[in-house]
Amino acid sequence: MRSLFLALLFVNLAFLAWSFWGRTTLPRVAAAVPAATAVPVLELVPASPASASSDPATRCRSIGPFADASLASAAADTLRSHGAQPRDRVVETSVADGYWVYIGQLTAAAQRGVLARLNAAGIHDAASMTQPEQSDRVSVGFFGDQTHAVRRAEQVRQLGFKPVLDLHHLTVTAHWLDVNLSATDPDLQPRQFQNSAPLQVADCPVKAAGG
Repeated sequence: MRSLFLALLFVNLAFLAWSFWGRTTLPRVAAAVPAATAVPVLELVPASPASASSDPATRCRSIGPFADASLASAAADTLRSHGAQPRDRVVETSVADGYWVYIGQLTAAAQRGVLARLNAAGIHDAASMTQPEQSDRVSVGFFGDQTHAVRRAEQVRQLGFKPVLDLHHLTVTAHWLDVNLSATDPDLQPRQFQNSAPLQVADCPVKAAGG
């Protein structure tokens, strides 16, 4: 009986221990750890060193206008003697140089009649124009000031004609010298050169600066 009692006691104690530890101890579960996201390594790109052979900054300056090619050539020789390489640039501009009085829209026969009447009235400087674009005109005077031009136009009007008073333009050709200067070169000085009119110094036009 004693042996049976001890055996039952051992079984009860074992069951009690299993019930306690089995209910309170949680099973070990391996936590799923997400794989670390790959982060790209940033690499600094070294700055490109300035080329040792690059040319220093330059600027293009232009001097002019020279009235004719000989003056421009002499100025270019002066610049070359100082190590510069000037480039001759020809510029044509239209300038007003006086007032022109004429009678237009005339046939060749009508022009002869007009000239005869003008000469009879004492206007002896009238003449038919020979340029193709002006061949229908009779010029009755070219004047440097407006007052005399208006007076002549009134004389012609009193003869029964319809004169035109126009501002006359003349195409003038001038020479400019374009020079590339380094950042340390002094600017061009007009007093270095001889010319029939005052010289100007300015930045080169875009096309000239680009070569």
